Amino acid sequence: MKNRLLGILKTVWPYILTLLLGLYLAEILTGSILALSKYKLTFADHMPDVLKGLALHPIHYYTMYLAQRNPALIIISVAVILYTAYFVLKRNSKNKSWETADTDTHGSATWGDIKDLMEHFFRINEKDLTRNFNQETNADVLNSLIERESKSRIDKK
Repeated sequence: MKNRLLGILKTVWPYILTLLLGLYLAEILTGSILALSKYKLTFADHMPDVLKGLALHPIHYYTMYLAQRNPALIIISVAVILYTAYFVLKRNSKNKSWETADTDTHGSATWGDIKDLMEHFFRINEKDLTRNFNQETNADVLNSLIERESKSRIDKK
């Protein structure tokens, strides 16, 4: 039971941390928006004190904004929750698609031995090799190579 709980906690903690960090940033952003609307032109003078209060007492300000039903906080919080839920679901579906069969590989890739490779990729006989070579090469290019070779042999003698 303890091992199972520990395993669940290990898989869930990154998402909880992401959610808490996102909600913390939502609270700071909401407080900054409210401070901007309150102080307008003197925003730069008051901003360090506002940010200090928001950063040091996030739970107090988050619950206060939530009790006031602040739309900025609610919208940002819902966006953070949906963002985190999307990645939780995306990761779970990715893990299921990467599960392996009995081959211990993902996808259709498998390792072959020398015999499999030789049979599958190097199973061409001389007749097929000659026919493929003749089909693939341009006759003019081949004739020019033969002429050049014969000319170089004559020049050497």
